[in-house]
Amino acid sequence: MPETREELFEKAKKLNDSEKYDEAMEALKELTALDIEVNNAEMELINWVVSSKITRHVMLKTAGFGDEKKEACYKALEVLEPIKICKDPEWLENYETALYECFSKLNSCVRDEERDNVWCRLKEAYLEVFKAARRVWKEKNMPGRLAIYVSLSKLSKFYLDVADVETMHICEEAAKEAKFIGRGVLDDEQYRDASEYMNEIKKNISDAEHGKEQLKDA
Repeated sequence: MPETREELFEKAKKLNDSEKYDEAMEALKELTALDIEVNNAEMELINWVVSSKITRHVMLKTAGFGDEKKEACYKALEVLEPIKICKDPEWLENYETALYECFSKLNSCVRDEERDNVWCRLKEAYLEVFKAARRVWKEKNMPGRLAIYVSLSKLSKFYLDVADVETMHICEEAAKEAKFIGRGVLDDEQYRDASEYMNEIKKNISDAEHGKEQLKDA
């Protein structure tokens, strides 16, 4: 008899606690294949397992490089990409964090001929995240919304050899629009975070554009 959603969640949780990340990932893959809306607790566990598997388990074996690390990232994406995105701030933060973990680590281990495909997958995934983020954080200067653009601007810098100008422009425009709104309804801490994110986006995109120009001149 197939395991239930609750059984798969508890199984993955116990496997994660035992640092058996490969088995935990397989249990979570079965869970997300049930055609359900992943809840906050499940998404938090998925984020934790993805992070643990890629940054701890694999890096201990391969010092963070090689085919094993790449395989770990791809297996994590097999779990993440089919998930129906939930319009909840905490859920979305966990999901985006897991996505960023995969794509940022893939940058250092995919072959040149694979990079275009990875970038396309990255853009497609983040497009769905942006759609949800615009509903979760309706104001363009909200730190949670800007944080996602920070991630994409970093990834644009990491993948500058294949990153497209349009994606960079999207990040740049998000920072400009937030700056135009100014403080708005933000409290002191939110406005401080938003200002830092705007500056970080601007710097990341500037670095990426400069890097692309250097590649052209090389």
